[in-house]
Parts: sequence; structure tokens; C-alpha cells
Amino acid sequence: MRIRLLNHEMSSVHAAAFLLGAAGLLSRLIGVMRDRLLALHFGAGRELDIYYAAFQIPDLLSVLFLLGAGSAAILPIFQEYLARDRAQAQKLISQISTFFLLGALGGSGLVFVLAPGLARLFVPGFSSADQALTVTLMRIMLCSPILFGLSGIFSAVIQSFERFIAYALAPVLYNLGIIAGILFFAPVMGTVGLAIGVVLGAWLHLTIQYVSLVSLGFSPRLMFGPIDHGIKKIMALSAPRVLSLSFTQLTVLALTGLASLLATGSISIFQFAQNLYFVPVGVFGISYSVALFPRLNAAYIERNPDRFFEEFFLGLRSILFWTVPSAVLFFVLRVEIVQVALGGRAFSWESVQRTAACLGVLAIAIVAAALMPHLVKSFYALENTRVPLLMDMSGSVVSVVLAFFFMKLISPPVLGIALGFSLGLGVNTLLLYMVLMPFAARVFGKKEGFSAHGRSAVGRPVLKIIIASLVAGVAAYAVRLLFFQDLLRGQILPIFAYGLLAGIIGIIAYLGLLLLFKSEDADLLCQSLSKRYRLYALDKGNKCS
Repeated sequence: MRIRLLNHEMSSVHAAAFLLGAAGLLSRLIGVMRDRLLALHFGAGRELDIYYAAFQIPDLLSVLFLLGAGSAAILPIFQEYLARDRAQAQKLISQISTFFLLGALGGSGLVFVLAPGLARLFVPGFSSADQALTVTLMRIMLCSPILFGLSGIFSAVIQSFERFIAYALAPVLYNLGIIAGILFFAPVMGTVGLAIGVVLGAWLHLTIQYVSLVSLGFSPRLMFGPIDHGIKKIMALSAPRVLSLSFTQLTVLALTGLASLLATGSISIFQFAQNLYFVPVGVFGISYSVALFPRLNAAYIERNPDRFFEEFFLGLRSILFWTVPSAVLFFVLRVEIVQVALGGRAFSWESVQRTAACLGVLAIAIVAAALMPHLVKSFYALENTRVPLLMDMSGSVVSVVLAFFFMKLISPPVLGIALGFSLGLGVNTLLLYMVLMPFAARVFGKKEGFSAHGRSAVGRPVLKIIIASLVAGVAAYAVRLLFFQDLLRGQILPIFAYGLLAGIIGIIAYLGLLLLFKSEDADLLCQSLSKRYRLYALDKGNKCS
């Protein structure tokens, strides 16, 4: 029963996105709980700076080991093999798993040896003792990229069957592993216990994907021999994506290095703000991009431009529908969000204010960050991975240069790093969208089709979303002003209560205005909720009878 549940097929993109979004929201909420525990126990101090700095090299290895690129590169090739011969598809997964495992072990071993030099290079602002502890944590966490990489390969197979439950639950288990490290290992071993919790979470992330994979009839094993043509094609497709993601991770690594030169706690504050801003990005942007990618790829294989355009703009508008108001409300309620999520004990009011300011700057990038995965995977569906690479390179350069420039002009300097990061994301996303329009039209041989779809999808409907979001922000801000004294007193429960009230009023204003504007997106949401309620009521009535 449990395995059948993990492999339940999603026939509707909205159902798949809803599942992924709900699981993503659960994972993000658990992630907020994780961050709150870290903030309460360690505060925005040097220990957490070291922990987050040690994360960066393993994260970079995760990218190099195909985490994130795995499904985008493997899924189309696996679907081709599966359509021809299931046995060949099984062989492909075994060979790519073996190829990856050998390379990952070699790469991790090399980084293990070079860790002291890497720490001196990437966190120059740390003392020798802090760099030594960074090396220790980094070496422990080198296990996680290997586990994540295998999990990414297995998830590509699962997603190709439009089974998303195991994929959706894996990040939840990862965060639970880290929380176990905070609660059980850190009190005994300090920050080393945090690193062990990361490895435990990565193992849980892999385990649930492996169980789902085996239940689908695929059991990868070590397989040596000549490299299959499919693996060469996967590597060719994934190489630009790996480089693209590497530039993104190198950007974060460079920004972490800049933050190490600033006041103690700057790395932690930037990371906490990033984790909070990423909540709507993960819940909405990643969910829709993952749910739509198999459909975009299928439309390209069928050479069906109308279906491709329809699926692409469905995702674009759906992401904007949720993330534009999220960005506005995150900006308006940034102090309340940080105080409720992180404030108390070791995390001082000054740390709350600095983190909230950082979150306000990052909030302007929520929409761009949420759209980016959808735009990138649209290029992948069209078998183009080079354009996203070039755009990521441009965005990364912009981020680092602007961060270095603004950190000298803005106080506290960590806000300059956040501003550079946000502007780089905006440039990256804008370039991706501008290039995708004519490129997709050329691929399908349609001179006007793509732009015609675009005008109808991102014209008036999106203008309505923007206007309604701004009104929602004004409504939430008005409620915030009524309870401003509670915010100054720093009491968690009153702040949570009026922050929740302000958010609800903002959401009501947003949806109400969209319904007044006769927005198709709001109508579809209301119809979907009404349908689900009727089905629930009918099912409950049948059980009672």
C-alpha cells in the first residue's frame, strides 16, 4: 500500500503542481523550523557562519554531480529508451549510476585532500581556527553530494512516469535529517553534529527515491563496460546545464567569501534571508517547472507547437499568479516573518532587523527566481542547454560585480550583497525570456505563433495580477500600522497573530480584486476549490450513509 501510494500517477499538471507545491510548502515550513532551531541555539554568530560556509563546496559538487541537471538531462533520453525497449532503459540507468558513482567518489576524494586550501581561498575573512573547523565540516558533508547525485538520477526515472510523491517527499526527509542533527547530535558534538545531520538527511533523500524506483521495476546495479550512446548524449546535454548551475553556485560561493570579510554573522544573516525568500520560489516556481517539464518535452517530441506554447504559458501565468503577491507581501511583512521564523533566545532583535532588511531586498527577486526554472526547462525540452549556460554566466558576473560595488556603498554591507544577488537574478531571467521567444518560434517554424500566445498570456492578465498584488500590499501594510507597537515589543505570539491577519487580508484583497477584474486565473482557482469541496462533501456524505 505504501509503495503504491509513492507511485501514484498524476494525470493533471495542476494536480501534480498542487502535490509538489503542498510537499514543497511542507518542506519549506520544516526548513523554517530547522532555521529557527539553528537561530535559537547558535544565533547569527561565527559558528553558523562556519557551518554555512562549509556547505558551499559540497553544494558545488552536488551541481557537478548532476544534482538538478539529472532529471532535465536524463528524463528525455530515458523516455526515448523506454519507448523502444524497457530492458535497454534499465541498462541505461544502471550504467549512468555506475558512471556517476565512480566519478563522484573520485571527485569527493580529491576535494577531501584539497579542503584546507579551498577554505583559505573561499573564506579569506575567517581566522585559521575558523578555517580549520570549516574544513572538518566540509569533509563530513562531502558524503551528501554523492547521495544527492544518485537520488537525482533515480528521480528522473520516477518523474518520467509522472510519479511525483517520492520526489516531493524527499526534501521533507532531508530537512528532518538536519533537524535530527540539531536536536540530537549538535548538543553532544557541536557544529560537527550539524554536518552529520546533513549527511543523514541526504541518505533519507536517496532512500525514498530508491524505494519508489524499485517498485516501478527498475533496480540499478553496478555495470561496467563500453559507455552506451545514451550516456554520451546525456553527458552532452547535461554538460552545459552543469556548467550553468556551477556558475550559480560559484556566485553564492563568491558572495559567501565577500560576506566572510564583513562583521561576524553576515554569512548567517544572508543565508537565513535566502532560505526565507526561497519559500515561495520552491513552493510555486519549482513545483510548476517540475510538473510541466515532461509535458513540454512530450510536446517537442510530438512536434506539436500549439501544445508546447499552451503548456509553457500555463506555467508562466500560474507562477506569476502566486509569486507576484508573495513578493509584495514578503516585502511588506518582512520584519514579522523574520521575527516569527527566527527571533528569540540567541537570535537578537538586531539580528532580526538585519535579516529582515536583507529579506526585503531579496523579495524583489522572488518572481525572477521562481520563473527561472520554468524558462530553463523550456529550453531543455527544446534540447538547448547552451543558452541557459550563457545567461547564467551573464547573471553570475552581474551578481558578483554589483555585490562587490554595493557592499561598499550600503550599510550594513550585507544588504549590498543581497542587492547584487537580486539584480543578477533579474538580469538572468529577463535574458532567458527574451531569447526563448524567438528561439522557440524558429524551432517550430512559427513566425508569429509564439509571440501571439505570449501577448495574450502576459498582457492584460499579468497587469491585473500586478495591480491586485499592489493593492494587497497596501491592505496588509494598513493592518501592520495598527499593530506596530506589538512589533517593537518583540513578542512572538502577538506578532504572529497580526502578521497572519495582515497576510489574510492582503490575500482576500488580492483575490477579490482579481475576481472583480474577471481574471481567468482567479476564476479557475475558485472553480478548482469549489470542485474539491463538492467532492469532499459527497465523499463524506457517502461514508455517513
